[in-house]
Amino acid sequence: MKQPAADSQLRPGAHVVLLQPAFLGDVVLSTALLESWHRRYPEHTLSVVVRKAAAGLFEAHPFLKEVHVWDRAGWQKYPRLMGLSRQVKRGRPDVVINLHRFASMALLARQTGAAVVTGFEGGTGLHARHAKLVSHEVGDGRHETERNHSQVEPWLGRWDSVRDVPTLHPGAAHRTAAAAWPRGAVILAPASVWATKRWPAEKWAALADECARKHGGVPLVLLGGNADAALLESIAAQCKEAQPLVCAGRLNLLGAAALMSEAQVVVSNDSAPLHMAGAVETPVVGVFCSTTPRLGFGALPGMVSAGRAENVEVEEAALDCKPCGVHGHQSCPVRDFKCGDGLEVGAVLGAMERVSSLPS
Repeated sequence: MKQPAADSQLRPGAHVVLLQPAFLGDVVLSTALLESWHRRYPEHTLSVVVRKAAAGLFEAHPFLKEVHVWDRAGWQKYPRLMGLSRQVKRGRPDVVINLHRFASMALLARQTGAAVVTGFEGGTGLHARHAKLVSHEVGDGRHETERNHSQVEPWLGRWDSVRDVPTLHPGAAHRTAAAAWPRGAVILAPASVWATKRWPAEKWAALADECARKHGGVPLVLLGGNADAALLESIAAQCKEAQPLVCAGRLNLLGAAALMSEAQVVVSNDSAPLHMAGAVETPVVGVFCSTTPRLGFGALPGMVSAGRAENVEVEEAALDCKPCGVHGHQSCPVRDFKCGDGLEVGAVLGAMERVSSLPS
Protein backbone atom coordinates (compact mmCIF):
# COMPACT_ATOMS: atom_id res chain seq x y z
CA MET A 1 0.00 0.00 0.00
CA LYS A 2 1.41 3.38 -0.96
CA GLN A 3 1.71 6.04 1.74
CA PRO A 4 -1.14 8.55 1.96
CA ALA A 5 -0.16 11.96 0.63
CA ALA A 6 -2.80 14.30 2.04
CA ASP A 7 -2.30 14.13 5.82
CA SER A 8 -1.39 17.84 5.87
CA GLN A 9 -5.05 18.66 5.18
CA LEU A 10 -6.21 16.96 8.37
CA ARG A 11 -5.87 18.45 11.82
CA PRO A 12 -5.16 16.21 14.84
CA GLY A 13 -8.45 14.91 16.20
CA ALA A 14 -10.32 15.75 12.98
CA HIS A 15 -14.06 15.08 12.82
CA VAL A 16 -14.98 12.92 9.81
CA VAL A 17 -18.60 12.41 8.70
CA LEU A 18 -19.58 9.61 6.29
CA LEU A 19 -22.79 10.11 4.28
CA GLN A 20 -24.63 7.02 3.02
CA PRO A 21 -28.44 7.12 3.35
CA ALA A 22 -29.01 4.51 0.62
CA PHE A 23 -30.30 0.95 0.98
CA LEU A 24 -29.25 -1.32 3.81
CA GLY A 25 -26.71 -3.28 1.76
CA ASP A 26 -25.02 -0.09 0.61
CA VAL A 27 -24.71 1.05 4.22
CA VAL A 28 -23.13 -2.27 5.23
CA LEU A 29 -20.55 -1.90 2.45
CA SER A 30 -19.81 1.68 3.51
CA THR A 31 -18.60 0.46 6.92
CA ALA A 32 -15.37 -0.58 5.19
CA LEU A 33 -14.39 3.09 5.06
CA LEU A 34 -15.09 3.54 8.77
CA GLU A 35 -12.85 0.60 9.60
CA SER A 36 -10.05 1.71 7.28
CA TRP A 37 -10.14 5.32 8.44
CA HIS A 38 -10.16 4.34 12.11
CA ARG A 39 -7.24 1.99 11.55
CA ARG A 40 -5.20 4.78 9.91
CA TYR A 41 -6.35 7.63 12.19
CA PRO A 42 -7.55 6.17 15.51
CA GLU A 43 -7.44 9.65 17.08
CA HIS A 44 -10.07 11.03 14.68
CA THR A 45 -13.77 11.33 15.55
CA LEU A 46 -16.13 9.52 13.18
CA SER A 47 -19.87 10.00 12.57
CA VAL A 48 -22.31 8.75 9.95
CA VAL A 49 -25.50 9.86 8.21
CA VAL A 50 -27.80 6.97 7.28
CA ARG A 51 -31.47 6.35 6.57
CA LYS A 52 -33.70 5.43 9.50
CA ALA A 53 -33.94 1.76 8.52
CA ALA A 54 -30.15 1.33 8.70
CA ALA A 55 -29.47 3.04 12.02
CA GLY A 56 -29.67 -0.26 13.90
CA LEU A 57 -26.45 -1.40 12.23
CA PHE A 58 -24.55 1.01 14.49
CA GLU A 59 -26.02 0.26 17.91
CA ALA A 60 -23.29 0.60 20.54
CA HIS A 61 -20.66 0.94 17.83
CA PRO A 62 -17.18 0.84 19.41
CA PHE A 63 -15.71 3.98 17.80
CA LEU A 64 -18.50 6.07 16.25
CA LYS A 65 -19.29 9.38 17.94
CA GLU A 66 -22.73 9.93 16.45
CA VAL A 67 -25.26 8.33 14.13
CA HIS A 68 -27.32 10.95 12.30
CA VAL A 69 -30.60 9.52 11.02
CA TRP A 70 -32.51 10.80 8.00
CA ASP A 71 -36.13 9.70 7.95
CA ARG A 72 -36.86 9.58 4.21
CA ALA A 73 -40.56 8.74 4.51
CA GLY A 74 -43.03 11.07 2.79
CA TRP A 75 -42.67 14.61 1.50
CA GLN A 76 -41.44 15.83 4.89
CA LYS A 77 -38.11 14.17 4.19
CA TYR A 78 -36.97 17.47 2.66
CA PRO A 79 -37.64 19.64 5.72
CA ARG A 80 -36.02 16.89 7.78
CA LEU A 81 -33.00 17.06 5.47
CA MET A 82 -32.58 20.75 6.22
CA GLY A 83 -32.73 20.06 9.94
CA LEU A 84 -30.25 17.24 9.54
CA SER A 85 -27.87 19.56 7.67
CA ARG A 86 -27.91 21.99 10.58
CA GLN A 87 -27.36 19.15 13.04
CA VAL A 88 -24.33 17.84 11.16
CA LYS A 89 -22.92 21.35 10.75
CA ARG A 90 -23.08 21.92 14.52
CA GLY A 91 -20.60 19.08 14.91
CA ARG A 92 -18.08 21.15 12.90
CA PRO A 93 -16.87 18.37 10.61
CA ASP A 94 -13.45 18.71 9.04
CA VAL A 95 -14.00 15.97 6.44
CA VAL A 96 -17.23 14.90 4.76
CA ILE A 97 -17.14 11.72 2.68
CA ASN A 98 -20.26 11.52 0.53
CA LEU A 99 -20.95 8.04 -0.83
CA HIS A 100 -24.47 8.94 -1.98
CA ARG A 101 -24.77 9.88 -5.64
CA PHE A 102 -27.80 12.14 -5.52
CA ALA A 103 -28.56 15.78 -4.86
CA SER A 104 -29.65 15.47 -1.22
CA MET A 105 -26.28 14.53 0.22
CA ALA A 106 -24.34 16.81 -2.14
CA LEU A 107 -26.38 19.66 -0.71
CA LEU A 108 -25.88 18.49 2.87
CA ALA A 109 -22.13 18.11 2.37
CA ARG A 110 -21.95 21.60 0.93
CA GLN A 111 -23.87 23.11 3.84
CA THR A 112 -21.62 21.60 6.50
CA GLY A 113 -18.79 23.97 5.63
CA ALA A 114 -16.24 21.16 5.93
CA ALA A 115 -12.78 22.03 4.60
CA VAL A 116 -12.44 18.63 2.93
CA VAL A 117 -15.37 17.17 0.97
CA THR A 118 -15.23 14.10 -1.25
CA GLY A 119 -17.91 12.62 -3.48
CA PHE A 120 -18.75 10.92 -6.74
CA GLU A 121 -19.03 12.74 -10.03
CA GLY A 122 -22.58 13.39 -11.09
CA GLY A 123 -24.97 15.86 -12.62
CA THR A 124 -26.49 17.37 -9.47
CA GLY A 125 -24.48 20.58 -9.66
CA LEU A 126 -24.77 20.93 -5.89
CA HIS A 127 -21.31 19.79 -4.88
CA ALA A 128 -19.13 22.31 -3.09
CA ARG A 129 -16.61 23.92 -5.44
CA HIS A 130 -13.69 22.52 -3.50
CA ALA A 131 -15.14 18.98 -3.38
CA LYS A 132 -12.80 16.25 -4.60
CA LEU A 133 -14.91 14.13 -6.95
CA VAL A 134 -14.07 10.71 -8.37
CA SER A 135 -15.83 8.56 -10.95
CA HIS A 136 -18.38 5.91 -10.08
CA GLU A 137 -19.05 3.61 -13.01
CA VAL A 138 -21.30 0.66 -12.23
CA GLY A 139 -20.00 -2.35 -14.14
CA ASP A 140 -16.42 -1.13 -14.54
CA GLY A 141 -15.05 -4.26 -12.86
CA ARG A 142 -14.58 -2.72 -9.43
CA HIS A 143 -16.40 -3.87 -6.33
CA GLU A 144 -18.40 -1.16 -4.55
CA THR A 145 -15.95 -1.22 -1.64
CA GLU A 146 -13.16 -0.34 -4.06
CA ARG A 147 -15.19 2.42 -5.69
CA ASN A 148 -15.98 3.88 -2.26
CA HIS A 149 -12.34 3.67 -1.23
CA SER A 150 -11.27 5.68 -4.29
CA GLN A 151 -12.65 8.77 -2.54
CA VAL A 152 -10.23 8.44 0.37
CA GLU A 153 -7.16 7.06 -1.38
CA PRO A 154 -5.20 10.31 -0.80
CA TRP A 155 -5.41 9.70 2.95
CA LEU A 156 -5.64 5.92 3.27
CA GLY A 157 -3.62 4.65 0.32
CA ARG A 158 -4.72 2.16 -2.29
CA TRP A 159 -7.60 -0.19 -1.65
CA ASP A 160 -6.69 -3.62 -0.29
CA SER A 161 -9.31 -6.34 -0.80
CA VAL A 162 -8.25 -8.13 2.41
CA ARG A 163 -7.87 -5.16 4.76
CA ASP A 164 -10.42 -2.64 3.49
CA VAL A 165 -13.57 -4.61 4.18
CA PRO A 166 -16.93 -3.89 5.84
CA THR A 167 -17.33 -4.88 9.47
CA LEU A 168 -20.34 -5.07 11.78
CA HIS A 169 -20.04 -5.05 15.55
CA PRO A 170 -22.77 -7.07 17.29
CA GLY A 171 -22.67 -6.55 21.05
CA ALA A 172 -23.34 -8.87 23.96
CA ALA A 173 -27.11 -8.24 23.84
CA HIS A 174 -27.23 -9.07 20.14
CA ARG A 175 -25.30 -12.30 20.68
CA THR A 176 -27.59 -13.25 23.54
CA ALA A 177 -30.63 -12.78 21.30
CA ALA A 178 -29.01 -14.84 18.54
CA ALA A 179 -28.22 -17.63 21.00
CA ALA A 180 -31.92 -18.56 21.00
CA TRP A 181 -31.35 -19.90 17.48
CA PRO A 182 -29.12 -22.82 16.44
CA ARG A 183 -25.39 -22.29 16.08
CA GLY A 184 -23.66 -23.78 13.07
CA ALA A 185 -26.77 -23.44 10.92
CA VAL A 186 -27.21 -23.03 7.21
CA ILE A 187 -28.93 -19.65 6.86
CA LEU A 188 -31.06 -18.97 3.80
CA ALA A 189 -32.00 -15.33 3.16
CA PRO A 190 -34.46 -15.40 0.22
CA ALA A 191 -35.99 -11.91 0.42
CA SER A 192 -35.32 -8.72 -1.54
CA VAL A 193 -37.11 -5.42 -2.10
CA TRP A 194 -36.97 -6.15 -5.84
CA ALA A 195 -38.95 -9.10 -7.19
CA THR A 196 -36.52 -9.86 -10.03
CA LYS A 197 -33.68 -10.18 -7.52
CA ARG A 198 -35.55 -12.99 -5.73
CA TRP A 199 -34.72 -16.54 -6.71
CA PRO A 200 -38.12 -18.30 -6.89
CA ALA A 201 -39.56 -19.61 -3.63
CA GLU A 202 -39.78 -23.17 -4.96
CA LYS A 203 -36.04 -23.08 -5.69
CA TRP A 204 -35.30 -22.09 -2.09
CA ALA A 205 -37.52 -24.91 -0.84
CA ALA A 206 -35.77 -27.39 -3.13
CA LEU A 207 -32.40 -26.13 -1.90
CA ALA A 208 -33.49 -26.66 1.71
CA ASP A 209 -34.64 -30.19 0.84
CA GLU A 210 -31.38 -31.05 -0.92
CA CYS A 211 -29.42 -29.70 2.01
CA ALA A 212 -31.50 -31.80 4.41
CA ARG A 213 -30.91 -34.92 2.30
CA LYS A 214 -27.16 -34.45 2.10
CA HIS A 215 -26.50 -32.73 5.43
CA GLY A 216 -29.34 -33.87 7.65
CA GLY A 217 -27.68 -32.96 10.92
CA VAL A 218 -27.26 -29.30 10.03
CA PRO A 219 -30.05 -26.96 11.16
CA LEU A 220 -31.65 -24.70 8.56
CA VAL A 221 -32.87 -21.17 9.26
CA LEU A 222 -34.91 -19.00 6.91
CA LEU A 223 -33.94 -15.45 7.86
CA GLY A 224 -35.65 -12.15 7.07
CA GLY A 225 -37.52 -9.18 8.47
CA ASN A 226 -41.12 -8.76 9.57
CA ALA A 227 -42.19 -7.93 6.02
CA ASP A 228 -40.70 -11.21 4.78
CA ALA A 229 -42.76 -13.49 7.03
CA ALA A 230 -45.23 -14.61 4.35
CA LEU A 231 -42.43 -15.45 1.91
CA LEU A 232 -40.45 -17.41 4.50
CA GLU A 233 -43.52 -19.32 5.68
CA SER A 234 -44.40 -20.15 2.07
CA ILE A 235 -40.92 -21.57 1.47
CA ALA A 236 -41.07 -23.61 4.67
CA ALA A 237 -44.48 -24.99 3.67
CA GLN A 238 -43.13 -26.10 0.27
CA CYS A 239 -40.31 -28.14 1.82
CA LYS A 240 -40.83 -31.88 1.56
CA GLU A 241 -37.92 -33.13 3.68
CA ALA A 242 -36.39 -30.10 5.36
CA GLN A 243 -37.89 -28.54 8.47
CA PRO A 244 -36.38 -25.06 8.44
CA LEU A 245 -36.88 -22.66 11.30
CA VAL A 246 -38.46 -19.36 10.28
CA CYS A 247 -36.84 -16.26 11.74
CA ALA A 248 -38.84 -13.32 10.38
CA GLY A 249 -38.29 -10.15 12.35
CA ARG A 250 -37.37 -12.06 15.48
CA LEU A 251 -33.90 -10.50 15.55
CA ASN A 252 -32.86 -6.91 14.92
CA LEU A 253 -30.14 -6.12 12.38
CA LEU A 254 -27.17 -6.78 14.64
CA GLY A 255 -28.91 -9.78 16.18
CA ALA A 256 -29.20 -11.22 12.66
CA ALA A 257 -25.53 -10.40 12.08
CA ALA A 258 -24.64 -12.19 15.33
CA LEU A 259 -26.58 -15.26 14.17
CA MET A 260 -24.80 -15.15 10.82
CA SER A 261 -21.43 -14.99 12.57
CA GLU A 262 -22.15 -18.41 14.10
CA ALA A 263 -23.45 -19.99 10.88
CA GLN A 264 -21.70 -22.50 8.65
CA VAL A 265 -22.79 -20.63 5.54
CA VAL A 266 -25.24 -17.93 4.48
CA VAL A 267 -27.03 -18.03 1.13
CA SER A 268 -28.59 -14.77 -0.01
CA ASN A 269 -30.04 -13.04 -3.03
CA ASP A 270 -28.33 -9.89 -4.25
CA SER A 271 -29.46 -8.12 -1.09
CA ALA A 272 -28.27 -6.87 2.29
CA PRO A 273 -27.74 -10.29 3.99
CA LEU A 274 -25.05 -11.08 1.38
CA HIS A 275 -23.03 -8.10 2.62
CA MET A 276 -23.91 -8.63 6.28
CA ALA A 277 -22.49 -12.15 6.12
CA GLY A 278 -19.27 -10.81 4.64
CA ALA A 279 -19.13 -8.15 7.34
CA VAL A 280 -19.01 -10.86 10.04
CA GLU A 281 -16.62 -13.04 8.00
CA THR A 282 -19.04 -15.92 7.47
CA PRO A 283 -18.83 -18.01 4.27
CA VAL A 284 -21.50 -16.79 1.87
CA VAL A 285 -23.05 -17.59 -1.48
CA GLY A 286 -24.65 -14.79 -3.49
CA VAL A 287 -27.54 -15.83 -5.74
CA PHE A 288 -27.93 -13.41 -8.65
CA CYS A 289 -31.00 -13.37 -10.88
CA SER A 290 -31.71 -10.18 -12.84
CA THR A 291 -28.53 -8.47 -11.65
CA THR A 292 -24.93 -9.67 -11.88
CA PRO A 293 -21.81 -9.47 -9.69
CA ARG A 294 -20.11 -7.50 -12.48
CA LEU A 295 -22.06 -4.46 -11.30
CA GLY A 296 -19.91 -4.45 -8.17
CA PHE A 297 -22.25 -5.68 -5.44
CA GLY A 298 -21.26 -9.32 -5.22
CA ALA A 299 -19.54 -11.16 -2.40
CA LEU A 300 -16.41 -9.46 -1.08
CA PRO A 301 -13.49 -9.97 -3.49
CA GLY A 302 -11.08 -10.93 -0.71
CA MET A 303 -13.42 -13.67 0.48
CA VAL A 304 -13.95 -14.91 -3.08
CA SER A 305 -10.17 -15.09 -3.63
CA ALA A 306 -9.78 -16.99 -0.37
CA GLY A 307 -12.43 -19.55 -1.40
CA ARG A 308 -14.83 -18.45 1.34
CA ALA A 309 -17.48 -16.86 -0.90
CA GLU A 310 -18.97 -17.42 -4.34
CA ASN A 311 -21.44 -15.69 -6.62
CA VAL A 312 -23.81 -17.93 -8.59
CA GLU A 313 -25.82 -16.84 -11.63
CA VAL A 314 -27.02 -17.70 -15.10
CA GLU A 315 -24.21 -16.12 -17.12
CA GLU A 316 -24.91 -12.89 -18.98
CA ALA A 317 -23.77 -14.48 -22.23
CA ALA A 318 -26.71 -16.88 -22.04
CA LEU A 319 -29.32 -14.12 -21.78
CA ASP A 320 -29.73 -11.07 -24.01
CA CYS A 321 -31.70 -9.26 -21.30
CA LYS A 322 -29.29 -9.58 -18.36
CA PRO A 323 -28.77 -7.42 -16.41
CA CYS A 324 -32.07 -5.61 -16.85
CA GLY A 325 -31.12 -2.94 -14.32
CA VAL A 326 -28.91 -2.12 -11.36
CA HIS A 327 -31.66 -2.66 -8.79
CA GLY A 328 -34.01 -5.01 -10.59
CA HIS A 329 -37.77 -4.68 -11.17
CA GLN A 330 -41.06 -5.70 -9.62
CA SER A 331 -41.68 -8.05 -12.56
CA CYS A 332 -39.58 -9.51 -15.36
CA PRO A 333 -39.48 -7.01 -18.26
CA VAL A 334 -39.47 -9.83 -20.85
CA ARG A 335 -41.87 -12.03 -18.84
CA ASP A 336 -39.86 -15.23 -18.83
CA PHE A 337 -37.55 -14.77 -15.79
CA LYS A 338 -34.95 -17.14 -17.20
CA CYS A 339 -32.30 -15.53 -15.01
CA GLY A 340 -34.08 -16.93 -11.95
CA ASP A 341 -35.89 -20.02 -13.19
CA GLY A 342 -32.79 -21.16 -15.09
CA LEU A 343 -30.50 -21.06 -12.07
CA GLU A 344 -30.22 -24.64 -10.82
CA VAL A 345 -30.37 -25.74 -7.21
CA GLY A 346 -27.32 -27.95 -7.71
CA ALA A 347 -25.18 -24.97 -8.66
CA VAL A 348 -26.08 -23.16 -5.45
CA LEU A 349 -25.62 -26.23 -3.27
CA GLY A 350 -22.24 -26.92 -4.85
CA ALA A 351 -21.12 -23.39 -4.07
CA MET A 352 -22.30 -23.77 -0.47
CA GLU A 353 -20.21 -26.91 -0.07
CA ARG A 354 -17.12 -25.33 -1.62
CA VAL A 355 -17.04 -22.25 0.57
CA SER A 356 -17.98 -23.86 3.89
CA SER A 357 -17.24 -26.90 6.00
CA LEU A 358 -20.28 -28.75 4.63
CA PRO A 359 -18.95 -32.00 3.09
CA SER A 360 -19.39 -32.16 -0.66
